[in-house]
Amino acid sequence: MHESPILRTISRFAIPLAVFLSFRIFMQGHDLPGGGFIAGVIAAAAGAMYLLAFGIGRLARFPWWRLSVLGLLCALASGFVPLLQGSTFMDHVVLDYELPLLGHGHLPSATFFDLGVYMIVLGTLMTLFVELGLEDRPWSS
Repeated sequence: MHESPILRTISRFAIPLAVFLSFRIFMQGHDLPGGGFIAGVIAAAAGAMYLLAFGIGRLARFPWWRLSVLGLLCALASGFVPLLQGSTFMDHVVLDYELPLLGHGHLPSATFFDLGVYMIVLGTLMTLFVELGLEDRPWSS
């Protein structure tokens, strides 16, 4: 399947576009429809397109399940931050910060939860895609 020059050419444009769209949907997740889940699905779709266009070699070397585990830890950690500030588990907390050149900003704890969901979805789907792709190999049993 990865021998098609048309698929490779289209993928060279579509994959960066899908990754950008994934980032954009992730960032708008708190104010508009979107968030970590759908952004992770779009990023995994870009990964699936890469697998179809360029083969499984490079992506099979990365242990995608570890990204899922890291995402789970990130989502759980975002729930414990409010506990440290005296609120309940998974309560909404806004972390205010001051940067020298950028000025004042705030970072909601839900962003880290969404990041965890993003990593879980991306890691799980990419693990499935890579494992399914490895089954086509004649040397796999």
